[in-house]
Amino acid sequence: MTRAAIFLDRDGVINIPPPPEERYITRPGDFHLMPGIAGLIRFFNETDLPVIVVTNQKCLAIGRLTSEGLDAIHARMHALLSAENAHVEAVYHCPHDETARCDCRKPKPGMILRAAREHDLDPQISWLIGDQPRDCAAGKAAGCRTLLLGRQSCQEADLQMDDIFATMAWARKNFQKKQER
Repeated sequence: MTRAAIFLDRDGVINIPPPPEERYITRPGDFHLMPGIAGLIRFFNETDLPVIVVTNQKCLAIGRLTSEGLDAIHARMHALLSAENAHVEAVYHCPHDETARCDCRKPKPGMILRAAREHDLDPQISWLIGDQPRDCAAGKAAGCRTLLLGRQSCQEADLQMDDIFATMAWARKNFQKKQER
């Protein structure tokens, strides 16, 4: 039986994005959680909804980061979330740039569809939460409902929230913790 999931973009949703002149998180020490995100992920954990990260990482394609460096950054993400009693079930990344003909770089849905196959998830009953229109486009292409964080507009978004705290209020209204069922 397939189940619903929450797909999250990484930069700008889970972690504070780097300054514009940096463009990429390239060191574990530069990875800092967005305020409130651990609580939101913990809430989804308590509802039995798997949380899956789907992130474009062009920095690999252009040589700004190695695979081992990305693994170290994701190890820090897992450690920071764990310290807040939250966890993500899996992390999928696209290592390509825009010129690649891959099916994984958002706005294409490849990472979401792969995660769905590998974790027995149903995109049709799942949500993608991102901060860029390409996140919502990928979610829609995979069949997910989509929530856009921030003030950009996006026609593909089913919902738009200003920040993680508004998203938490929405989640509490729309999802029940497993002990409350």
